[in-house]
Amino acid sequence: MPFRAESGVKSRVDWAFVFAVAGLVCLGSVAILSAASPLLHYGQVLQRHFLAMAVGALVFLFGLGFNYQIFQDQAKFIYVVILALLVAVLFVGTVSRGQRSWFHAGFFSFQPSELARIGLILVLANFLDRRSRRIGEFNTVFYTLAVAAPVIALILREPDFSSTISFFPVVIGMLFCAGVDLGHLFLAFGYAVVSMSVPVLYTFLQVRYPMAPHNSLPVLILQVARMGGSTALALLLIAALGFLAWRFSAWMRWQVKPVFFVAVTLVVAAGLVTGNLVNRQIKGYQRNRLVAFVAPQSDIQGASYNVHQSQIAIGSGGLWGKGLFSGTQSQLGFLPERHTDFIYAVVGEEMGFLGTVAILGLYLLVIWRIVVAARSARDRYGFLVCSGMASMLSFSLIVNVGMCLGLMPVAGIPLPLVSYGGSSLVITLWAMGIVANIYARRYSLL
Repeated sequence: MPFRAESGVKSRVDWAFVFAVAGLVCLGSVAILSAASPLLHYGQVLQRHFLAMAVGALVFLFGLGFNYQIFQDQAKFIYVVILALLVAVLFVGTVSRGQRSWFHAGFFSFQPSELARIGLILVLANFLDRRSRRIGEFNTVFYTLAVAAPVIALILREPDFSSTISFFPVVIGMLFCAGVDLGHLFLAFGYAVVSMSVPVLYTFLQVRYPMAPHNSLPVLILQVARMGGSTALALLLIAALGFLAWRFSAWMRWQVKPVFFVAVTLVVAAGLVTGNLVNRQIKGYQRNRLVAFVAPQSDIQGASYNVHQSQIAIGSGGLWGKGLFSGTQSQLGFLPERHTDFIYAVVGEEMGFLGTVAILGLYLLVIWRIVVAARSARDRYGFLVCSGMASMLSFSLIVNVGMCLGLMPVAGIPLPLVSYGGSSLVITLWAMGIVANIYARRYSLL
């Protein structure tokens, strides 16, 4: 239902949230203007960015102006659309850096995984809202993961490992806010942690023990033996450890139900299998990103080059920065991906510590206002949508800033609203418009 333009509408809009979002977009635009200036296709970058800003402003107003409950009514349709787009891109998408994840048509380009992330939040919010009376059952967690699994699997098939891992914290965050049993949530969280840890641990062992076999062995048994084991051996080992843990607890007379050990064993086994599948999909440049994280000093001129230059850029900015268009690392081309993944390093070098604090402060304000919108939402669906949005932004912020500082692996996750990227900017602004709509309708009965 269209948003009514009655006299009190302005007082219902969260202007602090709107201005914080606009501030991030403006700061990001200034940083992109500077970071991309040495590029040969500088004019094209500016055209696409400002076009994305204009489209993003329109979709923000669209998200604000229409009743957000329409997305709940059309949840099944949204789910079918995102699955269809993810399947289509595997067949007709353009290959870039070994990933078939983009639709290109002349001046227009679109990454369906960006839309899938927001679409899945809208779908899961509807699913969890419908199961509110059965939220304490384990089936709720299982079915939630089952709904998310096809989307994650299709994105992994592209393969886009960076986008894949960004879904896990969103699902876990929404499950937690929905009020699922903490024991069940722990199992889901454990599955996500094991799945994401396998590629990291496997890469660490390859760097630490270069003579280890270069196949897809589960990483946990590589630490025990380097004799060429198998996935089946790892699963048997996990089952044996689970059985021994159960017998030990019985011997110690601990009041732990056997089903707990069965569940943990199955979760670890499933996480290993999933992580091993992810590990097989990782491309060479993605493996180099993990190498840069687990062994940053092993190849400063190669795998660790991006992170090393990012740290130099941020450290050299000082308090006030070197000034726009005056950063040596960015303007002289030492810092790769400076207008996309490493835009935060450009802000640190050219705008200094104060610029990075401004970025972080605006992000914290945006996330805080999303939390306020969640608590003020008039229904459970709006609350869950805001919870998913807050989880998504928080994870992206932590990973992007962490990788620029060398505290997280380089995951290829942009800084929302700040990094260059038309699809990311447009879809994120649409998502922020939906959040603004949820807050504006907190007292409305229509």
